[in-house]
Amino acid sequence: MSHANVNVSELFAEYEADFHRLLAEADEFLAASCASAAALGKADRRLTEADQAVKQMDLEVRALPPEARQKLQEKIKGFKASVSERRKQKEARNREVLLGDASASVLGKSADEHGRAEDMNQSMMDASRKLQEAKRTVLDSEQIGLDVMGDLRLQRETIERSRDNMGKVKGDLSDTGFVSLPC
Repeated sequence: MSHANVNVSELFAEYEADFHRLLAEADEFLAASCASAAALGKADRRLTEADQAVKQMDLEVRALPPEARQKLQEKIKGFKASVSERRKQKEARNREVLLGDASASVLGKSADEHGRAEDMNQSMMDASRKLQEAKRTVLDSEQIGLDVMGDLRLQRETIERSRDNMGKVKGDLSDTGFVSLPC
């Protein structure tokens, strides 16, 4: 049983190393003084990969006994907060890039064109907000799925223990001469 925990710890450590590497790469792209849309796209991909590494670590932690989970779950919460913080930084940099381009192109344009640009910007912000809400819903659904999987695993273990105990009881009854039970 301890061998399985060692494997989980090794996998967790590998995912953690990947997470830190991906976060450092995302930080490099975000810190670039000439953060272009391409650099921000690369940062976003690294953050998505880092988020996946956190999810894998979370799955590994769920396989551990309850007494071993607490410390690692706190660590995972910190990792999730780090990714969330970087995403906010990326969005702020993205707005800077977009608004910088928009203000440069709007200068010297008519009020009507300026109004259309503002409407388009508002429309994009609304779409972004809806996308974030959908993403939150998906993440909530995923968490529920993970919880259900954990519950099913615990129920399977309980059934297996009950079956083993039933086999032992059957053996004991056979030894004493009582009628055997079907298993």
